[in-house]
Amino acid sequence: MRHWNAKYDGVYIKSEELTPNPYLNPNSIKSETGETLVWVNPAFMTRQISDIASKRDGFKLKITSNKLINKNNAPDEDEKKILNYFDENIEVPYYWKIENNQFKFMGALKTEQSCLTCHSHQGYKVGDIRGGISVTFDVKQEYEQLEVINKEKEQTITYLIFVAIGVLISFIIYLNIKRKDEKKISRLNESLELKVKELDTFNKTLHKKVKEEVDKQREKENLLIQQSKLAALGEMIGNIAHQWRQPISAVSAIMMNIKWTAISQGVDKGFLDDRMKEANEQLKYMSETIDDFRTFFKPNREKEYFNLKDEVKKAYHILKASLENQNINLQIHSKTVITAYGYANEFSQVVLNIISNAKDVLIEREIINPKIDIYLNLDKDNIYCEIKDNGGGIKEEIIDKVFEPYFTTKEGHGTGIGLYISKEIIHKHMKGSLKVKNIDKGVTFIISIPFKKEESCGNIKKA
Repeated sequence: MRHWNAKYDGVYIKSEELTPNPYLNPNSIKSETGETLVWVNPAFMTRQISDIASKRDGFKLKITSNKLINKNNAPDEDEKKILNYFDENIEVPYYWKIENNQFKFMGALKTEQSCLTCHSHQGYKVGDIRGGISVTFDVKQEYEQLEVINKEKEQTITYLIFVAIGVLISFIIYLNIKRKDEKKISRLNESLELKVKELDTFNKTLHKKVKEEVDKQREKENLLIQQSKLAALGEMIGNIAHQWRQPISAVSAIMMNIKWTAISQGVDKGFLDDRMKEANEQLKYMSETIDDFRTFFKPNREKEYFNLKDEVKKAYHILKASLENQNINLQIHSKTVITAYGYANEFSQVVLNIISNAKDVLIEREIINPKIDIYLNLDKDNIYCEIKDNGGGIKEEIIDKVFEPYFTTKEGHGTGIGLYISKEIIHKHMKGSLKVKNIDKGVTFIISIPFKKEESCGNIKKA
């Protein structure tokens, strides 16, 4: 600490309790704010430390010299002898002795460059012995304090021994309790394992019951699908009658015409050929109608790429005669040829169900200029088939129920499963969505199915 103080040529301390050293010049200065700052050099600092050590621990710390500046630092006889010894033995760094229960230690103070600030006028040069720092204390008192410390140490050791014994006893008790707890835990584990086995057995039974219920639900769903197919088949049979009625009548009339012409005018080969050609065209139309129905009911349980517009037309052709008979105008709007991926016949069945429902509403409500518009388009994620009519829409209080099984507004002739099955097909079989909403003067059904690019040719072609 002395070296640190000397390194900075002393320090200035702000303290109202510290009296400036009268032997230092200057011994204090005034700060810009008017406060007194006391100059503390190494010797002054040592004396302050000595006062504290003396009051607290009984140590006497003193800086002294044969060439005094402060008479309060005058050496006693022993200190004079030691200082003289240092002068004669300049390489000796310290001296100590024990005499009359007094321990005395003195360290030599060699003159350093920083010391010359205060002591150069005394003739010292760097390396000279300028004085010494002595430490004196009562050995007996220190021994007594040491005995007290040893006694306290013994008490502490005794206390720690008792604590260790207590901890050991507690540990033994803990081990005993732990063994008992482990036995309890073991019994609980056995009980838990038994419960787990019982629960596992229950779960297996539950799994079986759930499987049975799922199978029942599947049977019900299959029944609904079959009922829907039967309902659609019945309607298509009616449409077959519509499709066939006019061609059969036309064939009959043509044959009668041929008959009477042949009888009354003789046989005209050109006339007969024209009439026979007309008859063949009508019969061909009837044959194609039968093929359309056969294709519609052909099961396809593997997904495939199909032309979206062709499948919509397939559903339309089945209902064409019925729609034309009721003067219902159906238009298909598509700017591009769209290739979809999924179950083609099931998709046609959904379109057929929606068109059929729209037709029934238009007829029931006697809509003037009834029409159905079908819009086909797509974006980067989905393909859309939007079916709109001008039948007046669905009441808001029931629009959320139209896809529920057995819900129908057709009293007496509706099964209530057509739209339910349609939604099941789009949602579960084709991973898409079927939604309904009211629009101006009507309703729109929006079919959305995921867009899947065809690997060979792509899904979009020029119209």
